[in-house]
Amino acid sequence: MLEFLDWRLTWDWFDLLLVLFVLALSIFLSWRAWNRSGKKKSILALEIFRFSIVALILITLFNPEKVNKQEKQDPPEIICLLDVSESMSTLDTIDSNGSIGSRIEWARKAIDSKWRKSLEQNATVTLTPFSSGEGTGATDLALALEESLEDGDNLKAILFLSDGDSNTGPSILSLAGKCRAALVPVYSIQIGAAKPLPDLSLDDAFAPSFALQDEKITINYRVSNTFENRRETILRLFANDKLVTQKPLLIRASEDTAGGIAWMPPNEGNYELKVSVQEVQGESLPGNNERILSTRVENKIIKALIVDSFPRWEYRFLRNALDRDPGIDMKCILFHPGIAPGEGKGYLPGFPSTKDELASFDVVFLGDVGLGENELSEEQCQNLDELIRLQASGLVFLPGRRGRQLTFTNSPISDLLPIVYDPQKPTGLGTSNQSKLELTARGKDHWLTNLRGAGEPDRQFWDRLPGFHWSAIVSKSRPGSEVLAVHSNFRNDWGRMPTLAIRYAGAGKTLFLGSDGAWRWRRGVEDKYHYRFWSQVVRWMAHGRYLAEKEGIRLIPDPERPKSGENVFVRCIVLDKAGFPLEDGEVDGVIIHPRGQRESLRFAADEEGPGVYLASFKAREPGDLRMEVKTFPAERELGMTLKVERQTKEKLGQPVVSRDLLQLARLTGGKSVNYQEYNEVTQALSFLPAPQAVIQIHRLRTDTTWGLFLFGLLVIYWTGRKLVGMI
Repeated sequence: MLEFLDWRLTWDWFDLLLVLFVLALSIFLSWRAWNRSGKKKSILALEIFRFSIVALILITLFNPEKVNKQEKQDPPEIICLLDVSESMSTLDTIDSNGSIGSRIEWARKAIDSKWRKSLEQNATVTLTPFSSGEGTGATDLALALEESLEDGDNLKAILFLSDGDSNTGPSILSLAGKCRAALVPVYSIQIGAAKPLPDLSLDDAFAPSFALQDEKITINYRVSNTFENRRETILRLFANDKLVTQKPLLIRASEDTAGGIAWMPPNEGNYELKVSVQEVQGESLPGNNERILSTRVENKIIKALIVDSFPRWEYRFLRNALDRDPGIDMKCILFHPGIAPGEGKGYLPGFPSTKDELASFDVVFLGDVGLGENELSEEQCQNLDELIRLQASGLVFLPGRRGRQLTFTNSPISDLLPIVYDPQKPTGLGTSNQSKLELTARGKDHWLTNLRGAGEPDRQFWDRLPGFHWSAIVSKSRPGSEVLAVHSNFRNDWGRMPTLAIRYAGAGKTLFLGSDGAWRWRRGVEDKYHYRFWSQVVRWMAHGRYLAEKEGIRLIPDPERPKSGENVFVRCIVLDKAGFPLEDGEVDGVIIHPRGQRESLRFAADEEGPGVYLASFKAREPGDLRMEVKTFPAERELGMTLKVERQTKEKLGQPVVSRDLLQLARLTGGKSVNYQEYNEVTQALSFLPAPQAVIQIHRLRTDTTWGLFLFGLLVIYWTGRKLVGMI
């Protein structure tokens, strides 16, 4: 190695001999060229210039490099990252006196102890609280580490005081290479217990933001049990501080249970709902056993249409049930194949012939009818399909002994059927003995089968209901459908034959009941079960159309109770002044977020159906979100308030997550320990040497300017050869 003017050359004897040989060869070739030219001075100058270029190239191959050593003037720095996310409030740390405290309390006490003062003798200790970009409801370890690496000028080490639960952002291990390149070791103290605390927790609860009068609402919940054995408790529902219903829960050890609890509001108005789990002995965190929700109940008149072929018993009693319901405006059609359609109070002369006429109906019942002359046409089926999928209406399939509904298999509404009919048995099958509906696991949990409005505390009454003697034969349920009940006797290739099934289709819902004996439920009890069941079906299906509704305009958000950070899809259904779907119009909206920020919302027309406009936005933060919509040229306006729930990723009582912190410490040369062994980390930090000086090496062979310089010399040389006539 040879050093000259802060530059050094790296070579060995072989390299030196090779360079001397190349230089000697270059001199010899230049001498011959000069002699052949008659020893012209111009040629001599050109050959000397070429020799200089060769010498510079050979010097470059010796890898000349200039070394600059930058000593850091600032004192070394240790950044202490303190996790202040919500999970740090967990009470599972034990101090030297045996007292139990929260993780964040232990961390703050540890920071103020003697070890910090000892570290400050040789370095600057900077305390930086962190959680995530979303606030304290989440933890992003990678973001905190990346910001520390960018902001620190003379980092000696980085210390995490955290429970390690990083639930947002990239993995912290993705920054291990950056830490190693910067020669910054990462240490961590894992604060918290290694096992979850014994506790019952109501992790989630959801209630619809809106309900119709006489509509039963279901509050979905999820309860977790971290005890090492099963626990029995009671789930209670309060409405305006009054206990309205409750149910017992049996939760296995270290498992979650989810379900729903149903309740029918007695009157319209606003309700504050409280869902609570009764505390059990030995709970560590009793403060996580309840959730507060809210909903509003409004009295709306639902428009229903019943379509059938003959006045069978099922049709007669269904018609009476809906006609007597004060919250339902019922119309019906009897096709009477071969003769004129039925006439009388509430009867229509025929099926609505246009989309506009059909759009007013919230629920349509299809009995034993099908495609064909004097029944439904392809165009009417297409209108019905768009009514369900695009305008959030409901459709009920009630097949009969004529088997006419099998003609829908190849019609526009085929995808709305929750089941697949058996084409070999179009007229169904009757039995002399009664058969019954047997609820599936999903059916036992669905509020359509929970007729508590009829005074029943549970679903055992289904076993006591009168059975039926005829049922449609079904091959299987369609993918995406939910089977609520099966036939007590019949089976198919897929198992028990579905008899009661529901399906979500676009913005709407459909239901299939494969027997014509629901009217028999009235035996001995009159309207108790029959009326209540169909009343719930109608209101369940019409629910979405009345979330926000005004004359000529509807707003249907999905989900209707979003969580912060979720995308909300909005469907706006608009009619013009004449009552027809608005075409070639404009729908504009504005979103006012809970903190007052305004966001414009532009709706786009749905190409599949006139009068339907779609938009989407992101619920940024929890609270009351206001949405206001205006339409042109129809000049309709509608506003609604969405309750955006807080999306909490942090959970109390969870054990520390040590894997990533341990791996990061190993990769960067640091150390990671449990909080009870924190002295090992503090001692390691005390003996950690100061950051080394930054050494910058400038290599001539990688310098772009030097390469361009050599290239320029070669250009001059070859240009000179041409000028002197050597080419």
